[in-house]
Amino acid sequence: MAEGLLAAHRSGELRVALGRASDYYGPGGLNTIAGTTVFAAALAGKPIRWVGALDQPHTLGYLPDIARGLVTLGRDTRADGQAWHLPAAPAVTGQEFLDLVIAALGRPSRTAALGRPTQRLIGLFNPTVRALGETWYQRDRPFVSDTSKFTATFGPFTATPHATAVAAALDWYRACSAGQ
Repeated sequence: MAEGLLAAHRSGELRVALGRASDYYGPGGLNTIAGTTVFAAALAGKPIRWVGALDQPHTLGYLPDIARGLVTLGRDTRADGQAWHLPAAPAVTGQEFLDLVIAALGRPSRTAALGRPTQRLIGLFNPTVRALGETWYQRDRPFVSDTSKFTATFGPFTATPHATAVAAALDWYRACSAGQ
């Protein structure tokens, strides 16, 4: 799909700039590895589950930061015809991320990792979990985005610190559960 869009850009048919983000979280972020299995589970007092190894650094994008990055790409013609990794707060390990959630929650919580064997087993019955197998390389080793091209081109970008973003995501999930 990316190649098709870039070809349409080169032919003059479309103006295209591709913004790429790693896994995301934040207000509105439901269909993500750091969504309901993390935030909703934490608020419900259930184990908070991380998909993959807890000890590997992983870039996570906060949805409002992703939106700001996409707006930057849409407004600046220097972005045209290229793919860009959108800025995010520094990578954290799965355990560090879960620890931030627990700190923002303000009470102890159990954590668990979903490893590859469990993913394969659940994937036999759940197509969404099955699909995670295609991207397991992002879960069992460092998966850190390099956004230096973005910042070199468009200038400094202050990403929301994870502690602030995690607190906002928990607030959003609280509001959603209160409205049900």
